[in-house]
Amino acid sequence: MGGWSVRLALYAAGFAGGMAFDVVFTDGVALPYLLGAALVAILVGSAGAYRFVLLLPAAALYTLLAVYGWPPLSPSGWEALFWQIGQDTYEAAQITYVNPVPYAAHPGLLVVLLPIVIIVVAFSISATLYEESPLISIAVLGLTIGVLGTVSFETGIGPYFTVFLISAVALLLLASDRRERLKPAAVLAGALVAGLVLILPDSSIAKEMFRPALIDWTRIGAAGTSRLAVEADVGDYLTRGRDAELLRIQSSKPLFWRGGTLDYFDGMRWSSTVEPGEDDGEEVSDEVETIDVVQKVEILEAETNLLFGGYQVQSVSVPDAELRSDGSWSSARPLAEDSTYRVLSRVPQPTTGQLESAGASYPGGVEEKFLQLPADRPEVLSETAEKIQADYSPETPYETARAIERYLISDGGFTYNLNVDYGRGDRALEEFLGEGRQGFCTQFATSMALLSRELGVPSRVVYGATTGKQEDPNEYVVSGYNMHTWVEIYFPGVGWYPFDPTPGFSVPDTMQANAPRPDLPDDLSYVSPEAPALQKETPTGPPPGREAPLPGEGTTEPGGEEPALVPLYALLSVLLLVLIVAVPLTKRTLLARGRAGDLYRDLAGRLRDLPGAGARVADSPALTPTERVLLLAGAAGVEAAPFRNFARAYSESLYAQDPRPDTARTYRKALREYQKLPRWRRIAAAVNPVSLLLRARRCLAAYGKRLGKMLRRRLERFRRVR
Repeated sequence: MGGWSVRLALYAAGFAGGMAFDVVFTDGVALPYLLGAALVAILVGSAGAYRFVLLLPAAALYTLLAVYGWPPLSPSGWEALFWQIGQDTYEAAQITYVNPVPYAAHPGLLVVLLPIVIIVVAFSISATLYEESPLISIAVLGLTIGVLGTVSFETGIGPYFTVFLISAVALLLLASDRRERLKPAAVLAGALVAGLVLILPDSSIAKEMFRPALIDWTRIGAAGTSRLAVEADVGDYLTRGRDAELLRIQSSKPLFWRGGTLDYFDGMRWSSTVEPGEDDGEEVSDEVETIDVVQKVEILEAETNLLFGGYQVQSVSVPDAELRSDGSWSSARPLAEDSTYRVLSRVPQPTTGQLESAGASYPGGVEEKFLQLPADRPEVLSETAEKIQADYSPETPYETARAIERYLISDGGFTYNLNVDYGRGDRALEEFLGEGRQGFCTQFATSMALLSRELGVPSRVVYGATTGKQEDPNEYVVSGYNMHTWVEIYFPGVGWYPFDPTPGFSVPDTMQANAPRPDLPDDLSYVSPEAPALQKETPTGPPPGREAPLPGEGTTEPGGEEPALVPLYALLSVLLLVLIVAVPLTKRTLLARGRAGDLYRDLAGRLRDLPGAGARVADSPALTPTERVLLLAGAAGVEAAPFRNFARAYSESLYAQDPRPDTARTYRKALREYQKLPRWRRIAAAVNPVSLLLRARRCLAAYGKRLGKMLRRRLERFRRVR
């Protein structure tokens, strides 16, 4: 399989697979490194008998030169280089732990990934050129691109997949040792398959079937093991998933829809240590006035165990719902799309006087848990806290909280920016409070919570959503754009009270009616145009006055039947399309080479795929071609003579010294006999993929045996040399 047409298709697929690793990095910064790695891999994979000998040395040498330049000449230089590689690799592990993809082109990440690129691509090249297994090459490269697409949420993977798909189809068509030209039908079939795969994801059927962003809320802290990164997670919903409609909430008051809280900060991430029965301080004191607000929540394009509602949620209509010590609620089973539940909230209405006079006599559990700070926190945190204390001279915890809020919103020179990228999670806070001063709600809420603790005021981070877009009177739609984090501060004798330090955002008036945020400067230059303060939303939806009736208390309603039929219809349509088009085209493509083996596998596959034939008895690998064909013909109920003649001709082509060139003629006669079967059976066989799956399994098994033999021979040779 060394023809240049095969090599060109194979090399194009290899380049696509290697360069697809670029989706792991930001802004294409790693493309030159990956291009070089793919080129080295192609050269090594094409090196014949020396390919496995060269593989690891070439991967190590290229990585060393690409990342660190020419190696040193002295022993001490090598020692320093190895120390640097170890340090970079350790930092890379930290980066991947605390940050989502994509990453900056850190040397440690390149040290890890460049050898992987070379090994994967070189193995794929070798599988086709020397093991004559293009299916293995396509499987390895396709799986690699699939995994990269998954970890990157398919961002940026499209061009690489397109090149790979076209190259893979061309490789399947070209990978043979025959000299005749490809038949037009084969080329057309390959083009149709490639076009179908590329077009289908953007079709209306696919858009009905695959929602744009099914948000798993537990990813941002609903469960004990869930975490919220300082520089990331919520941003995924504000950018990639911002248009996904997640919740529809009917409420007489616009509120923030609280999900849960995060109380422990390890220097890089917030996490929740909430346990049942813990004393997190009274959520709302009995001395504080409250107002009751009933909400109906409908799950849209989301799935969640967490129950959202205005603070403080008193009761929910979900059976077996659990109240946690931080005032949040969770469901024992996930609530999927079209589920609904009702919430009763008692919104606290403390006065400014109550908050001012609350004092600083905190319960022991509150001090221990909500004044926690990491030992290795950056110096800029204490420096900023000292500056706030000096500039504003707050005398009470409430004045301290308002001073921090004002500093972050207006006086500190911070800007709301969704596109900020802090490459190191362990340095994100330092960069944000230092020279960066740009970020979104996660950075602002983190900073206020930690500055409060630095100044001795208990705090916790809250995650949930802003009010959302009003579509009807008393009805709001929450999308990914509304994902938000804010802060709650503890006041003895009052409870937990919300603050929002993000520029352009504000706690709804209902939640701060008696203790509103003091007026801030009118200058909005510090607010990004993306912030809600500068957004003008126009209500959409049905005309005013058409308020849907709320369901009875304690009900959980499934969605109506008609909407549920749309995804089912789309799923059935896609499956039918694949069966009708992809399977027959694949069979036709495999037959296009016209070799004796192709004719045999096609005829046996047709018989094997017939419905009701009971042909599994012919799957045994111990059968000869003649025995297998005759068994299949008997099970199908066709005349055996034409199939016997074909099987003999095929066997002669395999074993006879001077075979007669009548395999194609006997194949056509057997095919005419096959076509006497009822049309419905032949159509069902054409769309049945069983024979293709069996064929793929045999190819993989054969390749595994060859690979095992090769490894054993090399091991024996190595032992003899030693």
